[in-house]
Amino acid sequence: MRSIFLGSVGARSGKTMLTLGLALNRGGAGYFKPFKETVICREDRLVDQDAYLMKRLLHSKLDEEALCPFLYDLHRPVTMEAIRKAYDIAREGQELMLVEGTRDITTGYLNDLSGMAIAEALYCPVLLVSSSDPADLERLAMLRRLLMMYKAPFAGAVINNDDGTAAELLRKRGIEVLGSIPQIKELRHYTVREVQEVTQAEVVVGVDHLDRIVEEAVVGAMSPETALKMMRRIAKKAVITGGDRPDLQLAALETDTSCLVLTGGMYPERTVIAKAYEAKVPLLLTANDTMRTAELIEHLIARIGPEDEHKIALIRKAVQENVDTSTLF
Repeated sequence: MRSIFLGSVGARSGKTMLTLGLALNRGGAGYFKPFKETVICREDRLVDQDAYLMKRLLHSKLDEEALCPFLYDLHRPVTMEAIRKAYDIAREGQELMLVEGTRDITTGYLNDLSGMAIAEALYCPVLLVSSSDPADLERLAMLRRLLMMYKAPFAGAVINNDDGTAAELLRKRGIEVLGSIPQIKELRHYTVREVQEVTQAEVVVGVDHLDRIVEEAVVGAMSPETALKMMRRIAKKAVITGGDRPDLQLAALETDTSCLVLTGGMYPERTVIAKAYEAKVPLLLTANDTMRTAELIEHLIARIGPEDEHKIALIRKAVQENVDTSTLF
């Protein structure tokens, strides 16, 4: 049986996208993720979002708790032996195992439970996944050297959102690159319904228009004149602003806005409700503050659901065309 550990150089590296793409291009792959990260509620259970996705797309007979069994607790960590036992259950009958790490391969380092230590314990080569951001590339080079301290061979690197420049630079520095995936703008899009779910917002207006596409989120915290100039340049946006800013809300409704997200739990004025209804723009009301709301929506960029057939097809094609899977497998 072959196994590969996918380690993320930093947050939003595209690790889950790559894991999914590899699985879709290699039939019969199994999946295991030691530590839960983004937890969602499904069928009255709290499960890891990635495990929920992989179970359905890989048609796994195991439940999400078996595919992703633990939470990492700095003060009360699980043992490596417990991780090994859980892995043995997940890999039974599989020819290939894809082991997905956390959003940072160094998580758990203090307790010798980092992605590198887990890869060593499970006898997995490590595939480092990185964005093309300069800081991530520097970190990748450092992690490549750190891996030499472990009995987990370096399989290579895959760079996401890369025009080929980052991959070429790494190769010149002697780092094997097995893939360079260009930016896929469609993967950064999400729906108003997803915004509503992740912010736990009440739908004040526009319940019939929650399937509208959001291409970008904008925080409105400036004068109406400045906001209007900026908002006119951005199409299909989610505008996040305080419930006490009817001036900004009305300005947003004059432009191509997919939804308004009002923070602080303050109901909008009647003029705003009437304008949103007329424009068929969903008006969402959340108790979260503006900063927290923006953070929650930002995480939607990396979100992929089992029902996202278009995104899944794009991921399959991107990995097939841009990753050297024959060498990796």
